[in-house]
Amino acid sequence: MAGARGYVLIVVLSIIWGLAFVAIRRADFELSSVNLTLLRWFIVSAGFLVIYPLVIKPKVKFERKDFPRLLLVALTSVVIYHLALNTAEKQVDASLAGLLISLAPMTTVLLSSVVLHEKLRARLWFALVLAIAGSVAISSPDLSSSSTTVTGPLLVVLAAVSSGIVAVSSKPLTTKYGPFPVAAWSAFLGTAILLPLATQGLVSQAETLSAYGWASVIYLAILSTVLANLIYFTLVSRQQLSRLGIQLYLVPAVSAVGGVLILGERLGLATVVGGAFLLLAVGLATAGRQ
Repeated sequence: MAGARGYVLIVVLSIIWGLAFVAIRRADFELSSVNLTLLRWFIVSAGFLVIYPLVIKPKVKFERKDFPRLLLVALTSVVIYHLALNTAEKQVDASLAGLLISLAPMTTVLLSSVVLHEKLRARLWFALVLAIAGSVAISSPDLSSSSTTVTGPLLVVLAAVSSGIVAVSSKPLTTKYGPFPVAAWSAFLGTAILLPLATQGLVSQAETLSAYGWASVIYLAILSTVLANLIYFTLVSRQQLSRLGIQLYLVPAVSAVGGVLILGERLGLATVVGGAFLLLAVGLATAGRQ
C-alpha cells in the first residue's frame, strides 16, 4: 500500500493493538482465560453480523477448495492465539509476555520469506535485528523468573507463531476475496469452533463483570478485533508481509508508552533506548521500495 494512507493504517493498528495488552490484563482480573476469549468473540461475531450487509462484499463467490485455508486462519487467529495469550498472561509477567509476543512480527517476516518467497534485502534484515533488540531493551528492566513453570512462556511463543501463520495463510484469501470478507468469515468460523467451550460459568462471570471489565472486553472486541482485523487484513492483502511484519514492531513501542501513561509505569532509560530502536527499525522497513 503506497502513500500516506498505508502509514496511517499502520499507526492506527499499532495504537489499537498496543493498548490491547492493557485491556487484556484488566479483563483477566475478572474473567477466566476461556471465558474472556468466548465473550470477546461472541461480541466480535455480533459486530461483524451488523456490518456484514454494509461493507462485506467478496470479490468472487467463495470456493470450497479454499475452506481448509480459511479453517487454518480461523483456528490460528481466533482459537489458538487468543486462548494461548489469555492463559499465558495469568502465568507470566506482562513484560515477559510483551517480549515473547514480539516474536510474532519476526515469525511473519521469516514465514513470508520461506512460504511466499518474498525477497528480504539487507536493509530489512538489519531492521529486524534492530526491532528484536528494541523489544529486548524495553522488556529487560522488569523481566523476572518468578514463574514456576515454562507453560506460560511457551503459550506466548505459541501465540506469536500463530500470528505469523495467520498473516501468511490469509494473504492468498485476502487477495482473492478481499480483506473484509476474510476477516468476517474467519471470525464466524473461529467463534463456532469455540462454542463447545461455553459453560454456565461464562454467564456467571459475565453477570458479575464490573464496568471496567466490560469496557475492557468491549475495547478488545470492537476496536482491537473488529476494526483492527479489518485494517490488518487490508494491509496483508496490499503489501509485502516481510515489510509489514517489521512495521508492526510499533505495537510494543505503543504498549510501553501506554504502560507509562495509563498504568503509571516508570519510563526508564532502557524503555527510551528500546523505543528508539523500534522506531528506527520501522523507519527502515517503511522507507523506500522493497
